[in-house]
Amino acid sequence: MNNCKEFILDDVMAITAIPVTDFFPSTATWQLTPTIEADLFSPNLTNAITIGLQAATTGATLIPIMRKTGKAKDDESDSTAGRLHTVTVTCEADDRDLSVWNDLLSLERTTSHLLLTFRDQSRAFVQATEDTYLCNVERDGSKTSVAFQVQNIMGIQMIV
Repeated sequence: MNNCKEFILDDVMAITAIPVTDFFPSTATWQLTPTIEADLFSPNLTNAITIGLQAATTGATLIPIMRKTGKAKDDESDSTAGRLHTVTVTCEADDRDLSVWNDLLSLERTTSHLLLTFRDQSRAFVQATEDTYLCNVERDGSKTSVAFQVQNIMGIQMIV
């Protein structure tokens, strides 16, 4: 998949939030490319939180995702120097287990990179910093939604 001006991905099966303090991307090799070579991508996932159907990575805390709710969108702004991307990733989480709620709220407090896993098992990466990361967890009646927003120059980078 190529980065294009705007694309929407409706088949996100897992969102892994990797604390930025646990992974320092090799920016020299793939900072502005639409793809990342899989053998150059090895984040520490010990403290990661995954919202998914099954743990996409070992060592990550798992929060169940509600089926068919994972979506990712990458909007590119031509009016910004450097063509700033706004990546929005949303899903609904199953928070019937009380311990899940604490994990969800920690996503709001911990700046994280996002590792996305899609239905076809392809993966993508969204790099974040303290200044570019925003996460909102909202409970509306019976549904709990999680929305991540990251602004960066790379957008969504596919891992190949």
